[in-house]
Amino acid sequence: MIDEAPPSSTPFLATSPSVTTALKHAPLGIAIFDNQMRYLAASRQYLTDQHLPADLPLIGCRHYDVFPEIPQKWRDLHARVIAEGVELRHEGDPYVDREGRTEWIRWSMAPWRTDADEAGESQIGGLVLYTEVVTANIEARLKLEAAEARYRAVFDQAAMGVARLTPTGEILEANDSFCTLLQRPRDALLGTSLQSLAHPDYLEPMLRSSAALLAGEQETCSAERRFLVPGGDIWIHLTASMVRVEDEPAYILAIISDVSARKQAETAQADHQSQLRLLINELNHRVKNTLATVQSMAAQTLRNEPDPTVAFEKFEARLMGLSRVHDILTRESWHGAELHEVVERALRPFDEARTRFSIRGPPVRLQPGGALTMALILHELATNALKYGALSRPEGRVDLSWTYDPATRVLEGLWLESGGPPVTEPTRKGFGSRLIERSLRGELKGSAAMDYRPEGLRCVLSARLPEAPEDRPGLPPA
Repeated sequence: MIDEAPPSSTPFLATSPSVTTALKHAPLGIAIFDNQMRYLAASRQYLTDQHLPADLPLIGCRHYDVFPEIPQKWRDLHARVIAEGVELRHEGDPYVDREGRTEWIRWSMAPWRTDADEAGESQIGGLVLYTEVVTANIEARLKLEAAEARYRAVFDQAAMGVARLTPTGEILEANDSFCTLLQRPRDALLGTSLQSLAHPDYLEPMLRSSAALLAGEQETCSAERRFLVPGGDIWIHLTASMVRVEDEPAYILAIISDVSARKQAETAQADHQSQLRLLINELNHRVKNTLATVQSMAAQTLRNEPDPTVAFEKFEARLMGLSRVHDILTRESWHGAELHEVVERALRPFDEARTRFSIRGPPVRLQPGGALTMALILHELATNALKYGALSRPEGRVDLSWTYDPATRVLEGLWLESGGPPVTEPTRKGFGSRLIERSLRGELKGSAAMDYRPEGLRCVLSARLPEAPEDRPGLPPA
């Protein structure tokens, strides 16, 4: 395997022993070749890097005979350096040795020249090869790059919004979902403090959580917060975790998801429960008022009618009238009614002879919600009149009138009692009065004004009726 030794004129054979010793003990792989790629010198590190004995004699051996597995691309590079005098290098080149191991080599090669001749010219005598095995570094880098690629794939493709923040909350990077949820382009988010995007009502708790993370009092915090978005705000579930390096805060990993739909459902459920409680309270109140009305009708009927059979018939008729009012209040499938009909049906149980009420006003069509509300209000006023006001005495009367402006859809009603006991203003507002006011505000966008005059209650009802479906273009009549 060893060719003839290089000519004795080679400068490296005349190198001083100290230089030769330094070359052998150099901490990296060094090999010097002549222009035929025969070894002139080699460091021990070069030999051990190639899995060869440190004292293996290489001088005079041809490089390609020692390492026949050297690929053609490297042979071409050697030839180029010797022919053109260029310097070449590579930071990490894979090399498969004779045993099939893959090593990553950082290498550089440069030509060396002979002494100048009489004409002052020198020739390229060979090349110097520097090598370093960097397999561990390259494999670590490749593993890191693979891990970063996996992280980037998860980061970018995650269905939830993911962002990396500075320890004080400024956004360093954000995935597409994060930008989509907060409805802002990435450029507008980068460098922005996440706290600055919070709804003012939730800024203080977010600042407290951030301070706890930074101080190490918490490693992770999770909460539902409102965030500002263009044109409004949304509910976000936010999980923030502090990542520490050498026990120092490095960055915060923030994960967000949109929980607006759930929060809206919870709000709707809470509203439903509130409405249900209101309905139960109204039902309890209605039962009490109904019992009071039945009791008053029974007392008046039996007091004024000595014949038990006739008294029973009159009492039964009044109960049926009360039942018709109950139908108006509970019939959800009702498609609207004339106000005059609503008034008559609501007040009929309180005036069987139709002598105690004076009713007048123009035709007005009420939608289902308005009809139910008006029946409820009139029933409440009549019940109160029966218990405390004009209808509690035989000579008492009620005058009910209304006006309506079709252009503004404003309805104004006047309930005027007379002939009853002297009226005094109550010391506190009862449930009935609150129910009347709340019902008008809710369905009819109106109000009620109670004037407790000594000669009788005067109640002014104001409402603005919604636009009827048949008045809207393209909509069929109800």
